[in-house]
This record gives sequence, C-alpha cells and structure tokens, in this order.
Amino acid sequence: MQKGWSLLFGVVLLAELLLFAIAPMLGWWLPHLANRESFGWDIDKLFYLILILTGFFFVLTEVILVVAMWRFAGEPGRRSVYIHGNHKLEMAWTLVPAAILLFIAFAQISAWADIKYAKQMRPPHLVIEVSARQFAWQMRYPDEKTRASMTAPEGSEKWSEKASENAEVWGHRVIGEASDLHIVNEVHTWKDANTRIYLKSRDVLHSFFLPQLRLKQDAVPGKVIPVWFRADDFNGEWIAGKGWRYEQDEKGHDKVWELACAELCGWGHYKMQGRLFVHKDWASYNRWLADALEKQRSTTGDPKKKK
Repeated sequence: MQKGWSLLFGVVLLAELLLFAIAPMLGWWLPHLANRESFGWDIDKLFYLILILTGFFFVLTEVILVVAMWRFAGEPGRRSVYIHGNHKLEMAWTLVPAAILLFIAFAQISAWADIKYAKQMRPPHLVIEVSARQFAWQMRYPDEKTRASMTAPEGSEKWSEKASENAEVWGHRVIGEASDLHIVNEVHTWKDANTRIYLKSRDVLHSFFLPQLRLKQDAVPGKVIPVWFRADDFNGEWIAGKGWRYEQDEKGHDKVWELACAELCGWGHYKMQGRLFVHKDWASYNRWLADALEKQRSTTGDPKKKK
C-alpha cells in the first residue's frame, strides 16, 4: 500500500508535466510579442533560459522523490536508519545553484541595461506622462506642437540636447500644460515609434505592465522613473469619423492588448486595467490626438475649441 502512494504521486506529476507540454498547442502561453526588434525578444530568451534550468531541476527532484518513496516505503519490522549529513552532497547542492544564479545574473545584464538605463534609451518620437493612483492610470500627452519641441523627428534617431532638456522638464512637471491631453487607462503610440514614459505614483506602489511589450516597471511614490519601448507591430488604427478599429490576429480575434497593474495596490487593484493602442502609423496617431483634444476642449470649455 505504501508503494501505491508513490505510484499515485508519480502519475499525478507526470500528468501535470504532460499538461504543461501541450499548453502552448492550446494557446496557453506567453502573449503575442509586439516588440521583438528592441528588448522584447531578449526578455523572452531570459524567460526560456530560466524555465529550462528550473524545469530540469524540478523534474530531477521529483523523479528522485518518487523513486525514494518507492524504494524506501515502510515495511513491518524494518527500522529506519539514521545517516549523518553528507558534506560533499551539501557542497554540491549549494555550489551548483550558486553557479547557476551567477550565470543568470551575467546573462541578463545586457537586457537590463537596454531597458532600464536612461542613457541607453533610444531618442523618443513620443513622450507620455503616466501617473498611477488608486485605481486608475492617468495619462498626459503633449499636443503636436509641444511634442515636436522635445522629441526626435519622425523616422530619425537624432535627439538634440535642447529637445532632451524640454522632455525632462515636461516629464517632471507637476502641473501640465493647458494644451496637454489628459485621458485615463489608454496608452497610445504608433508602430516603430520610440516611446518614452515618465512614470509616477500619486499614492502607493503600483507596477506598470504591458504584457505584449514585456515591459514592467514599478511606479514608486516620490519618484519619476523613465521607461521606454518600441513596438514593431500594431493592433489597429484610428478612422476619421468612426474611431478605433482593431486589427485581427490569425484566429480572427481582435488584437486587444492590455495595460495592467502588476503590484497589489489595495482593495480595487482588480479595477486598475487599461489598454495599449499601437496605431498603424504616425498619421493614425495624429488623427486620434486631434479628435481627442477636440473632445477635451468641447467638454472643458477651452478657448482653443474650434468654431
């Protein structure tokens, strides 16, 4: 009977391993990668590297456990034998994980630098302020004129020192310009645009997470943290007079891309959801921006409202 439990345990573990193996075939895997050409694929490679390493040792450990349960099952009249610690074995299971962790630490340095170091971020074509609060993401976008004064020209990777200074001032400003667009829970950019975000929090710790871009950054109270991405795919476009139209994937589903808070931030954490809209091109983004600004002016009584 004792050995029967080891067989049952082994069968359950094997079934779980098989379910994991077929999960990608059923679509239960990483979400679509929309920035393969920047740092997205580097993040995925690190994920697969860690998955292979941890998966191998997990399977090895469970196999040893099942074999030990079978081999050393209790028998009437047989007493267990006490064995003192094996120093060589203890050294091995200490040094091997340490070496693996050191290897991973060096393997991720390049990806970390590309994502996190401000000096290595590409010159932006778009700058957005994202301010987290319980329980929403508040976005501030510059109008077209302001954007031009602090970003690289469309299609260029050259960013002047003056434009860099303007972006820093705009991103750290406590109160925005009167011409800025304010919306909630919507990240808008366009395909192949270097997009820089100045991330803030108005209350507690939040975490800005765009799964399709493999971008995750904590929003820390009292700090302004720059992050960036470049989407090399798009999920729709803005049609004049009709609004947003989603692109569809190979299965015929709308390409709805999520913005999530990946840090438990209070009772309403589940509500802190938004959407990522990557426009087909620069023209589509500008059409959306013009319509959104017009709508904002019509509701706020802005004197710039078009007649």
